[in-house]
Amino acid sequence: MNVFLVRVYIMLALADGCMAQLFSLLPKLGLLLCLTSPVLLHAETISGTVLDPSGAVIVGARIEITGGELTQPIIFSSDARGRFVSPDLKPGNYSLRVTREGFEPLVKTVDLHGMAELELKLAIAKQREEVTVSGKGRAYANTDPIYKQLRNIGLGETFRFDDFTMHLDAGTFHFQKGTLTVLNPVNGMVTGAIFIGEGHFNLKAVTALDAAELKRRSGSPEVDEDFTEAVFRFTGGERQEFLGGVKEKVETPGDAASIFDHWKDKVRKRREAAQGFTEYLLHGETMDNVDADLLAAVYNPSHPPFVNAYIHGKKHKDLRFFVRTRVGALPQLDSPEEVTLLNYDQEAMDDGVWYLAHLQSEYANHRASSAEDRRLFATRAREPERRRFVLRDSAAGSGSWKAVLDHGAVRG
Repeated sequence: MNVFLVRVYIMLALADGCMAQLFSLLPKLGLLLCLTSPVLLHAETISGTVLDPSGAVIVGARIEITGGELTQPIIFSSDARGRFVSPDLKPGNYSLRVTREGFEPLVKTVDLHGMAELELKLAIAKQREEVTVSGKGRAYANTDPIYKQLRNIGLGETFRFDDFTMHLDAGTFHFQKGTLTVLNPVNGMVTGAIFIGEGHFNLKAVTALDAAELKRRSGSPEVDEDFTEAVFRFTGGERQEFLGGVKEKVETPGDAASIFDHWKDKVRKRREAAQGFTEYLLHGETMDNVDADLLAAVYNPSHPPFVNAYIHGKKHKDLRFFVRTRVGALPQLDSPEEVTLLNYDQEAMDDGVWYLAHLQSEYANHRASSAEDRRLFATRAREPERRRFVLRDSAAGSGSWKAVLDHGAVRG
């Protein structure tokens, strides 16, 4: 197009028979070429095409770019031709994470100096199975009446819950404005509550080592997260932590029931094939049964206390903060640390265990030790053709939980 316009100018000048006029047009021709020619200096960009294993383009793939001097991720999608082009970037090392439903996530590292053109092929996602108990299995389900109440627990009273700060070891919850709906008591014990409103969660690592690990995992040595809802499950005595913020009774919010149903669906499903380590911890074969933990607390008043907080944040939709002294915050790891914070987001780069540490009081008293033994079962003796196992409960004392399980003819 620009060549055609130049020719038109030259022909007009020659038709008038005036070379001087032609020379007078040269500045204008230069300006025209600048306006119509492609930009000669290109900024650094990352572009490419997203394909499936057969080579067909993938439309609507999610591309997330992090690294370099970016302060936050850049997120966009592939177009109808499977193409994508990033905004202008500065030279540096970048990480691309490409996701699309039905395909395995793909992570690509780019050392950007100029323009990078990529061909990104996504693999078909591995089959993912979720296991739920069908109606046919109910005959084998736990028939304990208290356990049934915990599994089918409903909502109780709701209170206004404003301008209240609650400290749970390294974590601090500030409830700015909202409501607190307690769950119905089970055997006289309140075991949970649901907050809906405006709140803020903060976590400060106790040690410099944990702060460094927290920064590596989350990008900051301290966690600050605004949240709109949170589900708490706890042993009976821990409800005292909430009483200071309870105001007058109010009507239960309409979405309280759906929030609790979503929580139950989230923590009770076991996945046969976990897609990542965090999912394996939370939904694998060793997943925790919160209702069973609460059942032990209902039957044993001296059961060590615990609080589980499931936080729906504005930046992170599934943060889980646990303070558990009986078997450790993450018994799946067979690790004695009592306090943990996890971010469960399989699509995010910061998915995983952010914080795993001992209680503040243990650090203060110089009693924090990875040698603590928090196992529930310990092998005391082994005989030919026979093993004896002692069921232990650290809070039960010497007078209770003395049941010895004798398994005859156990080999291995």
